[in-house]
Amino acid sequence: MDEGLELLDEFKATLGACVRKREQLGLAQKLFNLPMQGYPELSEVEASLRDLGVVYELYREQRDARADWSVTLWSELDISVLEKGMEDFDMRCKKMPKQIKALRPYNRVEESIVGFLNSLPLIQNLKNEALRERHWRTLMDTTGIQFDMNPKTFTLQRLFDMNLDKFEDKINEICAGAVKELNIERGLNDIADTWRLQRFDVVKYFKGTQERGLILKSTDEIQQTLEDQTMNLSSMMSSRFVAPFIELTQKWEKLMSTISEVIEVWMKVQAKWMYLEAIFIGSEDIRLQLPEEAKRFDRIHNAFKKIMSETAKNPNVLDSCSAEGRLDTLQGLFAQLEACQKSLSDYLETKRCAFPRFYFLSDDELLQILGTSDPTAVQEHMLKLYDNTAALTFDRTGSKVLGMVSSEKESFPFATVQLTEGAVESWLGVVEAEMIDTLRRIMKEATYYYPSTDRVEWLKKNLGMVINTGAQIWWTFEVNDVFDKVRKGDKMGMKTFATKNHQQLNDLIVAVRDTSGDKLTTKRINTLIIIDVHARDIIDKFVRDSVLDEREFAWESQLRFYWDREVDDVLIRQCSGLFNFGYEYQGLNGRLVITPLTDRCYMTCTQALHYRLGCAPAGPAGTGKTETVKDLSKAMALQCKVFCCGEGLDFRAMGSIFSGLVQTGAWGCFDEFNRIPVEVLSVVSAQIKTIQTALADGLKRFTFEGREINCVPTIGIFITMNPGYAGRTELPDNLKALFRPVVMVVPNLAMICENMLMSEGFGKAKVRRV
Repeated sequence: MDEGLELLDEFKATLGACVRKREQLGLAQKLFNLPMQGYPELSEVEASLRDLGVVYELYREQRDARADWSVTLWSELDISVLEKGMEDFDMRCKKMPKQIKALRPYNRVEESIVGFLNSLPLIQNLKNEALRERHWRTLMDTTGIQFDMNPKTFTLQRLFDMNLDKFEDKINEICAGAVKELNIERGLNDIADTWRLQRFDVVKYFKGTQERGLILKSTDEIQQTLEDQTMNLSSMMSSRFVAPFIELTQKWEKLMSTISEVIEVWMKVQAKWMYLEAIFIGSEDIRLQLPEEAKRFDRIHNAFKKIMSETAKNPNVLDSCSAEGRLDTLQGLFAQLEACQKSLSDYLETKRCAFPRFYFLSDDELLQILGTSDPTAVQEHMLKLYDNTAALTFDRTGSKVLGMVSSEKESFPFATVQLTEGAVESWLGVVEAEMIDTLRRIMKEATYYYPSTDRVEWLKKNLGMVINTGAQIWWTFEVNDVFDKVRKGDKMGMKTFATKNHQQLNDLIVAVRDTSGDKLTTKRINTLIIIDVHARDIIDKFVRDSVLDEREFAWESQLRFYWDREVDDVLIRQCSGLFNFGYEYQGLNGRLVITPLTDRCYMTCTQALHYRLGCAPAGPAGTGKTETVKDLSKAMALQCKVFCCGEGLDFRAMGSIFSGLVQTGAWGCFDEFNRIPVEVLSVVSAQIKTIQTALADGLKRFTFEGREINCVPTIGIFITMNPGYAGRTELPDNLKALFRPVVMVVPNLAMICENMLMSEGFGKAKVRRV
């Protein structure tokens, strides 16, 4: 086109000469009156050159404009100037007449303008800040044009020389990749900025009002940031554009992993340190009893305080977590703390084995007792150690235990005062033995004086549990005596005894109305009325059904109390079951109204115990499953511990509970047992089977959970279930086989109301309940 432009200028000069010559010839022809010549060929040439001139002029202008633009430095480029200029040229090109568009040079000019226009978006893309030197090198290799990237010499001419429109796809790919890489670069920069500013919140740790050191406040926000940025890094690593930053990305991934691991171990160490610090630093008694562990903890304590002091000076998370040897140090501290806690757990286990009721206390509660030399420290935990003993009665110095007090403030003195000398587990064991011995003496004395004392006066002088059991011993004796009389010919013996039962009940109903009595006596009468109503109903049934022989099932199925002269103690019988009385102090904790449903549940439970099995009352909520088990334990004076089951119970916790139950001979009632995860139940099944096998074999000691422990045969394991509720699992068959099932239904509320009214002094309760 440049050569054509030169030729056009030459042709225009030649044409100009020809035109001037034509004009001169025309003047001469006029002068000599010669005919005028038209010179049509010259006119055609003139018109052609004029049209070509329009095309070439446009070419010249856009060429000169591009030449002006080409010297513009890349750093100073305003792409809008190029776009506006080229759009004007393009508009003029498109507006040319058809005859001009038919000329061959027009197509060349149009191609040049359109090609340059097409290259402008590519130039715009190349202007993107995402492009780095590596991208320009790739562009040079693609176009084959090499140049210096110095911003002082880098002009647009370098790009014009590349003919960018010929490499549109490749350039777009380079620019798109650069944008993606820029996003990754910015993401990495954001991560670096975040961790440059992220700091631990170090606060003072107080135990009460005493400052004990420094600790990290909650790291939840840091953990959330870690999770978010770890996901971002994972996303970056999966991108094909990460190649330029692969080392930096991998470095940050490793740092994130290190920070996460360090914080996790750090918080574990801190939690254990806070727990054990209160024990080994805050309790001098524990330090004396565990000297080696105390020394070990002192070393841990100093190391942890040093770490926290360094962190307080520089709380930056990245610096603190990536400090040399920090992770190894924390892991070492954690291992040592675990060893300390294991030693502490072993120590507590020896205390629990020495006094098994300690199994019913948490570690913290047990440490409160062991961590002081004050015997009265046991007071606040008595209701967990015993069934209904709220407190022990100490002398003024706390060196002697004088007796026990129930939650209802009923109390009794020990027959022999016990000293609080030696280890707490030792004297508590002696106190437990004294409780049993004293209550047995009281029971024997009260039972002996029952027939020779007015019944109301008798109950005013004795303990609630003694009254309930003593009355039932004599009731059982009198029923057997009636059977003997009937066998000897006294056909009216049972009716006569029924009249006596009615009279005794009426006497109690009158006595409970006496407002001059104290609250404790009223409660004793309330409970005895409930028991007497059941006794009266049984005898009335015997009269109605002519039950006149002690071998009949109607009598055998009753819970019967005897004072056996051979063993000189209370024995309890029901069907084929024979049980010893437990002498667990019950205070005045009341008794359930005994309905036919209660009787059936009692019978199933006692037969299960007789055959060394567990019992599983099942039924809807509110049918008295747990309360019936607890009431039976009260009748037999055995400790009954109720445990609410859920997903939080694992096999270790269950093993600890079973260890406590089997060594104390207490009953365990596990509410909502089928809420325990099935994988835990399979282990629990083996634990219960081990206990039941030891009971069946009559062992005094057996191996349980890797430790040899005592076996007290009064232990009972009961489970209650609400079938059909959400979140309940089906018990494995091998576990079902270890329990006798009993179905509980809605209780007889009318009968319960009648009994409760009687216990409050209403003589005509049947009429009132209607």
